[in-house]
Amino acid sequence: MAGVSIFRKCMIHPYKREYKARCFEIFNELDGWFGSEEINSDYANQLSEDGAFVEIVDGRIEGVISIDWHFESTAEIYSMAISLKNHRKGLGRKLMLSAENLAKEKGFDFLHVKTLGDEVPHPGYKKTRAFYENYGFKRLFQTKDLWDGLPTMLYVKSIEY
Repeated sequence: MAGVSIFRKCMIHPYKREYKARCFEIFNELDGWFGSEEINSDYANQLSEDGAFVEIVDGRIEGVISIDWHFESTAEIYSMAISLKNHRKGLGRKLMLSAENLAKEKGFDFLHVKTLGDEVPHPGYKKTRAFYENYGFKRLFQTKDLWDGLPTMLYVKSIEY
């Protein structure tokens, strides 16, 4: 059942350091999305207790999102990953809502996120871009100046109060 949560118990929790290993496993599971073990380690190391959430499903971490706090009005969704078996079950939407609510509580006006752009034929990134667009993010611009010449799409979303 795509798009329907079928879990007995699904909870969002603030990130804790002891969750790092499982979050690293989730980043690694998404081979092709995050690139390499080194990059995945960087994402796992970036997780912090003041700007990340995990989603625990039936007692196991199955999703993670992190926020990087920029300037006084702009926060970035720095990383987000859902275990493959849990795609299209509403976990990403719940994590995104938690991140947006935290940004709102802290007084931020905008969220932004980067992902690989349209020129990359990887079907996972097509789904990633569709997810952000369906959540209300708008395309800001695409550049090849950020990630070693790869086309990078930047999205922005106004936080509504």
